[in-house]
Amino acid sequence: MPNFFAVGVDVFVISKGIPKIPEALGALKLEMISERGMKVWPGPIPDGIITDWFRCRYVGADALGDEEIAILLKEISKTVKWEKVQKLFRENGRDTFSKAYE
Repeated sequence: MPNFFAVGVDVFVISKGIPKIPEALGALKLEMISERGMKVWPGPIPDGIITDWFRCRYVGADALGDEEIAILLKEISKTVKWEKVQKLFRENGRDTFSKAYE
């Protein structure tokens, strides 16, 4: 396996309230949903959700291909509009992406 590869994606979506999206799709698992950098799923919903723009983080255990991302986006599109996708990379066994705030 290469030393630098995608292991997940952050999908930014527009939704009135916490988006209703799949918790798993193939090897990808929904790790968290955040709004303005604060985690809103899983766990207790904080007071004060004020935007309709959420980051949905999906992560897998192995290298992620563009085909898997396309399938995920097609599935998410059934319930919400997605705006942007950002791949999450691992290099030499270390994640190169930031963690969400609790």
